Order: sequence, then structure tokens, then C-alpha cells
Amino acid sequence: MRKFLLASTAVVGAAVLVPTVAEAQQAPTVRIGGYFRAYYGYTQQNNTVGINTPMYGPGPTDTSEPNLANRSARLGHNDFSTDAEVHVFVNGKAANGLSYGAVIEIQFDAMEGAVRNNARRAVNNKTTASLDEMYAFVASPTLGQLRFGDEDGPFGGLMNVGWVTNFGTGGVFGDWESFMVRPNRTGTTPGGVGDNTKIIYLSPQFFGFDFGVSYAPNEGEGEDTGCLNSYANVNCDRAYAVTNAAGNGRSHDQPGRLNEIQAAIRWRGNIAGVGLAAGFSTLQSQVIREAAAGTGDITRTLRNPSVYQVGAQATYMGFTIGGGYMWGNTSFYYIPSPRGGKNMSQFFGGASYTMGPISVGANFFTGQYEGGGGDLLGVGMRRWGYGIGANYRLAPGMDLVAEYVRHEVKEPGAATLLGTANYAGTDRAKGSVFLTGVRLAF
Repeated sequence: MRKFLLASTAVVGAAVLVPTVAEAQQAPTVRIGGYFRAYYGYTQQNNTVGINTPMYGPGPTDTSEPNLANRSARLGHNDFSTDAEVHVFVNGKAANGLSYGAVIEIQFDAMEGAVRNNARRAVNNKTTASLDEMYAFVASPTLGQLRFGDEDGPFGGLMNVGWVTNFGTGGVFGDWESFMVRPNRTGTTPGGVGDNTKIIYLSPQFFGFDFGVSYAPNEGEGEDTGCLNSYANVNCDRAYAVTNAAGNGRSHDQPGRLNEIQAAIRWRGNIAGVGLAAGFSTLQSQVIREAAAGTGDITRTLRNPSVYQVGAQATYMGFTIGGGYMWGNTSFYYIPSPRGGKNMSQFFGGASYTMGPISVGANFFTGQYEGGGGDLLGVGMRRWGYGIGANYRLAPGMDLVAEYVRHEVKEPGAATLLGTANYAGTDRAKGSVFLTGVRLAF
């Protein structure tokens, strides 16, 4: 799961790789960076409902199987959470002044559902390593920067404006999700678009303006085809039509977008000592279509995602305030929505103050989206949340953090209609997290 922070790996990588004035040719050098964080969390939430799920064997709708059980869980309040990433930065300079290199980010949270690392029958460790982002770049002070690989796009985290997250762990866009049980989590942030393999161009700044554009043929990342079996299915990178596209293609864990284009334009400047920024960005793509069983006839049951975002922010004497609006024909977390479904509409905003080693702030979002069960109820889903936090710079790279986040999901009637299927149906899921701990960036 991607977090969206102003101090996120994508932004840190961009800052490290900004080209400088041309110097003598330089062979590639390698630097290791990353972060480690350890938090205590006190969590309260209400979505501890029991649903019909199989202990093992056939799917949850097959009630003829004796292994089917109505299962429930009760959740305690206290937990610890640790996380880390290791980043490899490669930087070189050609004789003509071009900068070049690569970024490889290794994360250790790939298996969310595994409880213990050393359980004898665990399939994978909870802290299994995987690659987060990896891309190569070529940059010029006058021509801009070209990136190729698994990376955020201009809409998906590189050029967004108005998301104030430079306090705590990022407030409602921060690490509170590490303590919360689904479905009461997953905010629709720019970083949630994903790191699908793409080519990206980022322009230099002209009279305060810069722009960026990216292209990805699908949502696949890394090497190989993405197919889980020896035949084509919804998981294959190049699949453009599958049977039951509306059911298989709507999960953010599976491909859905095709021929994705992201674009952004931004202005940054200073007026009377006030730092100002404003931006507009968009994501446009096609979507996986329906292939009829038996005949293979292709129709389109999902809408082509088309999402827009505007934002602005101002900074003065340590104060930062910002906000914006995101809208389009997609659902929460950029899940492709069916034709006739509700559009997404989301506001966000925040403010912070930094004085020496101390930063404090608060942020919020509120939005309406298509219902989690394909909007069978026709009422849509509402999500909203806010966060308040602070951090103290104890030493270079080391922060003490404290934060409180409240988050709610509301979809009237969902528990009644969807609660007996393989869906965590709930009319209203609400929860809060207080966390505190230490974060080390290196």
C-alpha cells in the first residue's frame, strides 16, 4: 500500500536527482538511503462483524460444504508497528553535462496478512521484501528529466499541490492505516494510483511553470507477464478483455487501467515573501473490457477512468496552508467503476506550522464514491477523515512522532445486502488511531 507524503520516497528521490550545473564527467556512484520507523498504536474501531467465509476449500457462496463457518473477531486496542525501506541511489554525469542514474527502493511489508515471521506453516513472512519503485533517469538543466521504470506519475505523486503532510507521519494520509483493519482504511490519494511501469517526462521550470506527462500501457510492474497460470487471465499485464470484467477488474490488486496517460502543470513562485504554488493534473485511461464466455465477444461494462485534480498552497514564516478538489468517473482508490455508477468527488485540505525542530499540523478529506459492492444499492459510499499530529527533530534524521487520526466509511444498507457474500459489508465503519514513536531517515 502506497502512502502519500511530502517526504515520500518519490519526492525524496526527485530531490536527490535534480541535475546541477554541468561539471566534469563523473562515473556512476552509489549511495544507500532509506528509513526505519517504530510506532505504538492505540486503536478503536467498530467493524468487527462476522461474515460467511470458508475455513478452507470452496468459495464462500458454496453453502453445501461443511467447512463453511460464520466467523467473527474481536479486536484489542494495543499494538506495535515497525517498517523499513532501503533505497539505492545511482548517480553519474556525462561529459556533455547530462546527469543519469537509477533509483531502486526495497520495501519490507509485502505480506500484510501473515501474522508471524517464523510460523512453521506460514506461506510467506509478514516482512517479506519486495521492490517498491525502480527506475532509470536522464536529466538536463535546460531540457528536463526523462524517467523509465516503476515510478509514480505527474498525477500520482510527483507534481501534486495542496496535500499538506509535513507533520507527524502525514496525518490522515500517514501511517495510521498500519493499525486499522479493512474496510475502514485506504484513502484516495495521489500515491494510490500505483507505480506501474511507465515513461515519464518532467520539464524544467519556465517563469515559475513546469509540467509533466507519463504513459503506461497497463497496470503491470516489473518483469514477466503477470499471468498467474499457464493461460491468459485478468492478472496478465497485456490482458485487455476478460470474462466478468466488472467483477475481476475492479480490485486495486488486479489490472484494470490500459493506455494510461498522466499529465500535470504547476506554478510555483514567491510574492511579498509568501511562497505560493498551484497545480492542475489529470489521469486518463482505457479499462479492461468484457469478453463473453464461449463466444469471446467483447463489450465495455466499465467506464474509462477520467480523473482530475486542482490544488493550491501558501507558505509564510513557517506556516503552510493548502487544499484542493479531486473528481472523476472512478471510485475510491481509483477502482474502475461500472457504466452508470456514481462519480468520485473529494475535497482535501490542511495546515501546518514549523518552528525550529518542531512541526505541528492537521489535515482532512471528505468524499463520495461509487458503492463498494458495485453500488447495487444506488446510494453510494461516503468516506471522511482527519488527522492531527506533531514531530520533534531529536537529532539529524531522527524524529519523535505523535499523531491522532479519525476515519469513517458510510454506505447505508451495505451490511444487509452484502454482508453474507465475500464482502465485508457494513453500514458504517468508524475508527480512530493514536500513534507515537520514532522515525529515522538515512
